[in-house]
Amino acid sequence: MPSLEQVCKRLFSDPSWFLKAIVGALIMIVPGVHFLAFGYLYGMIEQARRGEELDFPEWGDWQRLFANGVPAFVIFCVLGVIPIVAVWLIVWPLKYFTLHYLNYGVFIYLPLIPVVMLAAPLTVAGIYQYQKHEEYRDAFRVSVLIAMLRSTKSYFWVPTFALVGFLVAGIPLMTFTVFVGLAASWTYYTMSFRYVEESRKSRVRA
Repeated sequence: MPSLEQVCKRLFSDPSWFLKAIVGALIMIVPGVHFLAFGYLYGMIEQARRGEELDFPEWGDWQRLFANGVPAFVIFCVLGVIPIVAVWLIVWPLKYFTLHYLNYGVFIYLPLIPVVMLAAPLTVAGIYQYQKHEEYRDAFRVSVLIAMLRSTKSYFWVPTFALVGFLVAGIPLMTFTVFVGLAASWTYYTMSFRYVEESRKSRVRA
């Protein structure tokens, strides 16, 4: 199983990664154009899923980036953003009761923890499945996605905590932090899924 450190070393060994990430960060700011950034991240998942070189690819073929960015963003919203927002909307009214009747403090936010922890790997699992046949129904097969997470769950906690910490610490840098964090973490999750998948194929052939 690849480690987050190994994946990051390979990704950031390219001297031009910073400039490529700056482009992604700037593109991500602009509504509509942001699909290009998600298309780029989609491509990074694709190259990792196929076992190709891990790096920040060159920017280009904008039409393809946009075409891939739309489903990547849809899957990101459905499996990542919407669950977090939904739980937040449930938790938010509890602040009123905490202030006026109870004294649970930060404990009211506990339901958010598992949702935040699962958002990134669940999103990548959905994109990973989508890429096989480019069908949305593959991206949202709950039983398949849960099986993928269960097969690699012990390897996700530390990298996901690292991602959350990186995003929080890098808030002043805004979309640059988001773009780099997603690029590194999504590549790592993809490598983990691929490792499990290839291991199972090897056992079947044996």
